[in-house]
Amino acid sequence: MKSARKPEYFLEENGKFTIKNYDLAKPFASFFPGIAGLFGVPMWVFYVNRGQGIVSMGTRDKRNAIMEFFPANRAWQMVTSRGFRTFLKIEDKDYYEPFQNKADTVKYELSRQMTIGSSDFSLKETNKTLGLDFDVSYFNVPEEPIACLVRKITITNTSSTAKNIELVDGLGQIVPHGLSDRFLKELGRTMEAWMQVKFISRYKIPLYRMSVDPTDRPQVIYVKGGNFYYSYLLENNKIRDCEIIVDPQSVFGPITDFDHPHAFADDGFELSNKKQMDGGKTPSGLSHAKVSLGAGKSISLYSFIGHVQNENYLNGFAEKLRDVSYLAGKEEQSAQIISRLQNNIFTQSSQKAYDLYAGQTYLDNVLRGGYPFTLKTEEKTHTFHVYSRKHGDLERDYNDFLTEATYFSQGNGNYRYVNQNRRDDVWFNPEVADSNINTFFNLTQLDGFNPLVVFGDRFSIKSGVKSAVLYPLFAKEDDAENVFRFLKQKFAPGALFMYLEENDIKLKVSQDKFFSAVMSHCERRENAEHGDGFWVDHWIYNLDLLESYLAIFPENLKKMIFERKKFVFFNNFVKVEPREEK
Repeated sequence: MKSARKPEYFLEENGKFTIKNYDLAKPFASFFPGIAGLFGVPMWVFYVNRGQGIVSMGTRDKRNAIMEFFPANRAWQMVTSRGFRTFLKIEDKDYYEPFQNKADTVKYELSRQMTIGSSDFSLKETNKTLGLDFDVSYFNVPEEPIACLVRKITITNTSSTAKNIELVDGLGQIVPHGLSDRFLKELGRTMEAWMQVKFISRYKIPLYRMSVDPTDRPQVIYVKGGNFYYSYLLENNKIRDCEIIVDPQSVFGPITDFDHPHAFADDGFELSNKKQMDGGKTPSGLSHAKVSLGAGKSISLYSFIGHVQNENYLNGFAEKLRDVSYLAGKEEQSAQIISRLQNNIFTQSSQKAYDLYAGQTYLDNVLRGGYPFTLKTEEKTHTFHVYSRKHGDLERDYNDFLTEATYFSQGNGNYRYVNQNRRDDVWFNPEVADSNINTFFNLTQLDGFNPLVVFGDRFSIKSGVKSAVLYPLFAKEDDAENVFRFLKQKFAPGALFMYLEENDIKLKVSQDKFFSAVMSHCERRENAEHGDGFWVDHWIYNLDLLESYLAIFPENLKKMIFERKKFVFFNNFVKVEPREEK
């Protein structure tokens, strides 16, 4: 029987984009911006228009996955089994899984839709046959030292009678922290020997990590931090804890393809009576609960998936997550961070689609080239770029993207991508001045070529500066000495603040004054490497940078071209051989 549902596309009044019956539309892949604010730790999150959307996520790069990174073609295949799942038993007889397209789906009268915003997206399924609505939404938690994705699924009884529902919801597999993408894909079975789950805090939050670094080496290196999964039900504005399932066999039984939850679907399923394996196998992050839904009533399940660099942070963070008003505030804050960036190019025309396109395109430029953050000190203005990342989307699976898991997060990018997306920086923020010209012209080699990979900005304290200059900034002189040693190495600005937190170092001044004082004694260090090779068109973007600068500061033409003596050549260990020697 052929489905009568067909995909339709709408631009909503609030600026969001809706795809009705998205699961039958042509497949596509997209991603969250990966922006958590200046003092937040970002995640990379990829989604597709199948299943419940999200298919891969993690922190920093592919080697730090929470859900395995899949290229687009595999993502479309795997999301319905490896992504988020919701299993229901209704009145102990009817089994159903929303957002799936299986053989029995055609017997239900239902509709589905996906609604996409710049910082979030949501799904909705209306099943008239069962009298149930399912609403799913996702957003990241900004401005926290912990990377966290929030997922909320709300189930509404639209029928005229009450329903007793037993549900299992979540992820059939979670990648333990410390397992690289290569080991996961090539030695996945062997790696299970090092997998473990540790329950922490009074809420018994499972922390997933490898017991030790499994790399074949003589030293034993213990893995710090971990990935986590936590959830609870919100019923009549009261929180009810769920049973957390870390052993997928407890739900799926002996069938390991994740197609059907055989153990859960059987009569007499009781999780509490089953011993869960918490090591030696790839773990799950699933929640189990029983609810009674009156006619017209709803219940919401909140799930939190992420990474923590210090497991002690989870205790206080769990308390925050149990405050629904805190979550609402963080959802709004996440949207505002993106909106403030887009407001730099606020456009109002007769075509709303064009206005939205301008904002989204500017956001894309920020992700590719970074957002210029300017810090004024007594001597000069430092400019460095935050929020950048190489486009590592699922259809560009060849790119080894990086989203630093630090405050003031920066990423890597190829010379051309970063360069061309910074061409208009000085138009939006004149304080950028000639900083981009300095960066990219100074990466030019004697042979006219340049290194391919440009990393986030790094700084170090100037030679000749003594540690005593830092004493007025700290409560203890020992802390000043420790920070001084940190500053002598190449450091990222965000890593400096995280170093203070991790070592419980107290300041005598505000963060702003501290940052300005420290950076006044530091200088920028070039941070690039040869990478994969050379591209011949890069010089064009350098000229664009120069033209943009002179459009704002035309009076500096003579000084820039004839009088400035700060340009240098980049000393690359790779060079292009003369044509006759190729």
